[in-house]
Amino acid sequence: MSDWLVRRGWLAWAPVILFVSVVPVAWIFGFTPRASWSLSGDLGHFFEFGLFAVLVALARERAVAGSTGLLVGAAVAMGYGLAIELIQWPIPYRSADPRDFAVAVVGVTCALALLWYVRRRHGGAAGDRDTVGAASPKAKEAQR
Repeated sequence: MSDWLVRRGWLAWAPVILFVSVVPVAWIFGFTPRASWSLSGDLGHFFEFGLFAVLVALARERAVAGSTGLLVGAAVAMGYGLAIELIQWPIPYRSADPRDFAVAVVGVTCALALLWYVRRRHGGAAGDRDTVGAASPKAKEAQR
């Protein structure tokens, strides 16, 4: 995994989330979606904040030896999700919806649970260059 992505990917992703959260929806899609499109908005919140949480967790893990980054990733991503909703509140063409925040929390939780599972399965930290894509310590021992 690219060292730049691990250390600074969250810094590149945060403005993307902010942009799509404050501009008129018609600017993004080219038209105003119908109310029946709410599922696509929910999926967007789920994935954009889940990815953000993983990127923050990987950066924290790389910056602080011995840290898994999971709690920091969760706290930062959930805090950013709440901040986005508060930013949207006074914007007339956007709406601050508690359901959006709830979906973001579920996305963060699922993404970090998946990261935790991958780490356990592969015997190392997901951002560690020596263990990602490499065999687990048990598998290496069995190969000898």
